[in-house]
Amino acid sequence: MIPKVYILDDDVTFAKLLAANLGKAGRFRTEICDDGQALLNRTTEEPADAVITDLVMPGMSGIDVTRRLRESDRHLPIFVLTAHADMETAIEALKVGATEYLTKPVNMDELLTLLKRSLEERPLREEATDIQKVRREEFSLRAILGQHSQIDEVRAFVGRVAEVPRPTIMLLGESGTGKNLVARAIHYSSPHSDGRFVEINCSALPAQLLEAELFGYQKGAFTDARESKRGLIEVANAGTLFLDEIGDLSVELQAKLLNFLESRRFRRLGGTEEIEVSQRIITATNRDLEASVREGKFRSDLYYRISVATHTLPPLRDVKEDIPLLAEHFRDVFNREFRKNIGSISPQALNELTGWHWPGNVRELRNVIERAMIFADGEVLRPTDLPKLGSIDLATSTETDGQAFRVSQGLTLAEAEREYIRMTLDAYDGSVQRAAEALGISRKNLWEKRKKHGLLS
Repeated sequence: MIPKVYILDDDVTFAKLLAANLGKAGRFRTEICDDGQALLNRTTEEPADAVITDLVMPGMSGIDVTRRLRESDRHLPIFVLTAHADMETAIEALKVGATEYLTKPVNMDELLTLLKRSLEERPLREEATDIQKVRREEFSLRAILGQHSQIDEVRAFVGRVAEVPRPTIMLLGESGTGKNLVARAIHYSSPHSDGRFVEINCSALPAQLLEAELFGYQKGAFTDARESKRGLIEVANAGTLFLDEIGDLSVELQAKLLNFLESRRFRRLGGTEEIEVSQRIITATNRDLEASVREGKFRSDLYYRISVATHTLPPLRDVKEDIPLLAEHFRDVFNREFRKNIGSISPQALNELTGWHWPGNVRELRNVIERAMIFADGEVLRPTDLPKLGSIDLATSTETDGQAFRVSQGLTLAEAEREYIRMTLDAYDGSVQRAAEALGISRKNLWEKRKKHGLLS
């Protein structure tokens, strides 16, 4: 269908000329209105594919019309026409939702290009909105499963901080307790969930690469900087920046992060222009940061800056009553993923799951159910379907840091390597540096192996 474009302008002669140009070769169907309310009435009768409106008109202004149109259609292309003298007002129109503004006399080639691009991009924006809606449901408070009082406290914490405009939040807890899930729940439960959720693992990259990822860089800032690149801080503007494993941040980067948190301004590497952003900052760590501060490994001023709102997530062994609920949830998840129809988990299997101490917490439980679901054939998940709990056992001696690793039969070499890396990271409280040293490989090599085995989340 040919797109319908409404033109709102009290200068009817100009509007007719604009309509004639847009209607050439049947590119657009056009309709002219000389009154804002009349336009709003018409768009309820026949929806617009795009609207072009003058800025200054008697009665309802272009800003008022834009605001009203945007309330009913988040993705409608709206173009505001303005004289040079109205530039400040045009910027105000952008703030209330205008897609773009153009100065009179209108450059038709520019207008046609913008119209075509906006109409092509609209399905993508609508799809992105649908994805955001799905994510808001997927990562809502309901995603934090459990009936234990400690889980109730987690949900209450999320509900409180989500309503606060862009606070600084710190999530504590052992590896695998769900800090990533809680961070996403905070973001998608907030009034600013339309912004992006941007996550970076502070232990996954070397310090120099991490700095470039966070702050971005200008073209020519270093040898391989052939083009300028926005950093993740800039990408997360108006959204949420999640800094996972912040306890592994280098001392040099701690100072730069503190400066950014104090001013919400930064410069790209090699750049001179200060960039200002506004976003929610969430940090997470499985380390004892207070001990790191005492040992001089973590800056006290940064610690106080990021610990404005803090909550510790409970380990799974402290909320064992919720293990059956979580196990059944993961069964349902992997039923859909593997296209299976396993209807339940037997009481005997649930007893075995509940009796384990879960050093890897919820992440370990998920992995156990995933492996069981892969190999199970019946309609009920039974103890014989579960991998032998504790068959992969990593014990760390406080005196020698010696490690004993036992692999159950049936694991492939890749599966054994994955479990060995995961258990080593858990043993060293998620410290990539210490785990890499224990494994006898570089941080970069460990990062590549974690990526290969899906252990970066």
